[in-house]
Amino acid sequence: MCGIAGELRFRNGQVARADWGMISSMMYRRGPDDNGTWSDDKYCTLVFRRLSIIDLSIRGHQPMTAGNGRYALVFNGEVYNFMDLRKQLENRGIEFCSASDSEVVLYALIEWGNEALAKFNGMFALGFYDGVEKRLLLARDHAGIKPLYYLMSHNGIVFGSQYDQLLAHPWSYELKVSGVALGLYLRLAHIPAPYALLENTYILEPGMWMEISADGQSKQGRFFIFPQYVEPSLRGEEATEAVDEAITKAVKRHLISDVPVGAFLSGGIDSPLVVAKMRSVSTNTINTFTIGTGEKETDESKDAQAYAREIGVEHTIEYISPDQALDLITNVIDACGEPFGDYSIFPTLMVSKLASRNHKVMLSGDGGDELFWGYTGRFATLIRLAGDFGMPHWLRKMRWGINRALLRGNNRFLLMGSLGNCHRSMHSHLPEALLKEIFPSLPAWPEESDVYTYDGCNPDRIAQLSRWNEFVYHLTMVLMKVDRASMYNSLEVRVPLLDREVIEVASRIDWRDCLNIDRKIGKLPLRHTLARYVKHQTYTKRGFEVPMATWLRTSLREMFEEYVLKRTEILGLEINRGALSRVFKQHISGERNYAWGLWPLLSLALWVNRYYKFNNNESIVNFNKEYNDAR
Repeated sequence: MCGIAGELRFRNGQVARADWGMISSMMYRRGPDDNGTWSDDKYCTLVFRRLSIIDLSIRGHQPMTAGNGRYALVFNGEVYNFMDLRKQLENRGIEFCSASDSEVVLYALIEWGNEALAKFNGMFALGFYDGVEKRLLLARDHAGIKPLYYLMSHNGIVFGSQYDQLLAHPWSYELKVSGVALGLYLRLAHIPAPYALLENTYILEPGMWMEISADGQSKQGRFFIFPQYVEPSLRGEEATEAVDEAITKAVKRHLISDVPVGAFLSGGIDSPLVVAKMRSVSTNTINTFTIGTGEKETDESKDAQAYAREIGVEHTIEYISPDQALDLITNVIDACGEPFGDYSIFPTLMVSKLASRNHKVMLSGDGGDELFWGYTGRFATLIRLAGDFGMPHWLRKMRWGINRALLRGNNRFLLMGSLGNCHRSMHSHLPEALLKEIFPSLPAWPEESDVYTYDGCNPDRIAQLSRWNEFVYHLTMVLMKVDRASMYNSLEVRVPLLDREVIEVASRIDWRDCLNIDRKIGKLPLRHTLARYVKHQTYTKRGFEVPMATWLRTSLREMFEEYVLKRTEILGLEINRGALSRVFKQHISGERNYAWGLWPLLSLALWVNRYYKFNNNESIVNFNKEYNDAR
């Protein structure tokens, strides 16, 4: 697990000398064990920071070269099936100098070209340069576990593991804010791929590759596509057995490491199952970690402790208190490097810091909700509404008027134009009408995005479409949070439930064998598998959370008033201060809970103050000077 960055300069471009020492230092937390820089002087520069996990020797150093310097690689992540691939390459006459997966990735790309990407079962972002062809390949893993940002300029392309690395490059200094990206952030509290905050900057989508040559030509392709619909072929006990076997194999693969491996442990289903599998396939002592809040609605530490006792692992709990919120704010903004508004990053940062005291590698349970219909509130509502959206809009409106009392919480969805709009509203952090009142010039939803374009009204079709949506859109935000929080603490987090084999099995299961709509219980195959190891199970949907509603009324209230309520605009977008003040007062009084929508605004304001002063990157340059001086 590491950090990567680099650039490819076009033949006809103006060369702007980037400070690669500074850009490398920005990734120090991602890779404190080693660093390296490679350049062919004229076209390409590659930069690397290393967190040593597999082959701790100098032989794992990057950038890694081959072919007498023709090929160069920077690689962030792990490929868990690298030993199988190594044997295939050795059979083709290739001799290896190290025991690392990075060298396998290098020779796989040389031997098989872009087709090698589909062979990798792991998490990764990479830059691979062919010095003869003067061509750079960028690629990102199938699920988007590891990040890869890039900036396209008439001078060339810059890429990096962190968005703030692009901001520190001279080619970014005159770039303007993308209204589309800002609008997405205000609705979703993150900016989904391929968009990024500044124009001409992007995040490579999961499962994609991109080739750029020094003459300015580029092309893209996909080596992995999560299916929108697959005819189910696994049901009942057969589905449970297939899931059980796939997860067992995945956990075994994810335990490969030359340093100890622990696990995050929540009070839910997914991470306890991963920990139970770790216990079943390993004889080593297993250490698990949880963050508690002390507040009934958000604290899951007791459930996590119950799982730990029954599974038989060494468990550590640390509690987060309201007075820590202010202390953690700076870390949250620093860790992200881009606007990010999911406040579960607070406990994720804390549990990562706790685990990193004695570990470099953790396993987590991320991915289970998206693959096995775990977000029961969203999934069950959409599937139930499928029949209603077979009616004309006027008939749905009439039904809403007649049955408002009976329909209760679902009545508002019948007035929406499509099931996709219903699903999008479930992810919006403030209602669209309220957002437009606060931001009168709120940018429209991007017309080119088809992620919420649902066709048909068949429940089976809608069940799979909604899962596809959660996987390609929501999951990447979850993984973004975990990557930023863990790497800020020099910690690698692996996600065995997103193993390629687990995904393949999950895609073939009938949704009815995963989701009980009447009881609103999801992830049934995971629950059945976990029941083979423990008697304890929870049914309330919770992740690592903090009492943000309380914090905004207490320890963060003054900060919100100072950094948000006093603004008349943000990144050039006008703010209706009266509307925003009214919303905040309703929250403070306890009349409404707007924490989900208010924290993203505070996070954005703090990011602007920290990274984007004067729109000329003065703040990012000054920050890195201060950071290096402090180190």
